[in-house]
Amino acid sequence: MDETPSRKHQVSLRGASAREISRDALLQKVSHERELRNYARRATASAIFIQRVWRRFIVTKKVAAELQLEWEAEAALVKNDLTIMSGSWISTRVLRPFLFFVHCLSTRHHKIRDADIPCLHTCFKLLLESINSTDLGNNFCALALGTPEERRTWTYQSQKLVSLCSVILANCDKSHQRAQDILVLTSLAMRLLVVLTDQKCWKSITNNSPKDADVAWKDLVRFMAIPKSGLYLSIRRYINNLDIHFCPQTSTLAQTDDRFLITASAITLALRPFNVTNFDFIGPDVVDINSAPAQYYLFLLTIPWLTQRLPAVLLPALKHKSILSPCFQTLLVRIIEIRAKSC
Repeated sequence: MDETPSRKHQVSLRGASAREISRDALLQKVSHERELRNYARRATASAIFIQRVWRRFIVTKKVAAELQLEWEAEAALVKNDLTIMSGSWISTRVLRPFLFFVHCLSTRHHKIRDADIPCLHTCFKLLLESINSTDLGNNFCALALGTPEERRTWTYQSQKLVSLCSVILANCDKSHQRAQDILVLTSLAMRLLVVLTDQKCWKSITNNSPKDADVAWKDLVRFMAIPKSGLYLSIRRYINNLDIHFCPQTSTLAQTDDRFLITASAITLALRPFNVTNFDFIGPDVVDINSAPAQYYLFLLTIPWLTQRLPAVLLPALKHKSILSPCFQTLLVRIIEIRAKSC
């Protein structure tokens, strides 16, 4: 007996007694089941990955909290015995654990926890005392002239300090719950950055090896000039939080000593890359100095009511020809490049 057309392209899954389906339906069902298995496999792998990341985050946070407690205990002992505070000791016993737990607990989210303010205050004071020391063995900046490993460590830690102080500056706001503590901490952080990036403040370092010290200083200033440091963005956020005064005398008198010190230091740091006239750096980032005028123009000169927010005594430095000329040249080059691409 001949088969009907409807049964011609049907197959049996479990023999003649089972319900028969078409070959296309069978292929579609197999494909759907394969997709479900692949999805379940990916979902399981994603869940395992998320669990691993979460466990690592929790463990890292616990380790950072324990390390902070140990660091606070050791820092309390150092205050009573400053003879053990050498430059290498500052690097290995103070900065290495400090930068780790501060990053894990605070600056990773670009915030400063209230619990970290005393630690930051203590660390910055120890660093300032070390940098201002005339003893070469106790000076943290002496590591910039040491062995290649010490130089790499000093460069890395100094760059981390620049980024950390930039985060602190960005969080200096009157609306903060502990506004006065943040103000004092920011003032200390700005003092540290000014000293750290000023070759003349390195005391005996410059006299012993002026060429190497000049290279280390320029290298750190170069880092300040690139977007990775976050300096110019932090300065913009800080200035945006300042009050607007339309009377020059009012803008000068309204700021407290700490507030004026922070503002003056921030402007000094913003202008510091422009003071380096010879950017003969060796490496892939030779043109990084071009980012200093670009960031200055982008983040500072575009602040609403900029001149009304700053003390009048600081305005001549902002409007100096040596500062505005590179900014306008960079802007002009950028405009020419955009027009050339559009043509």
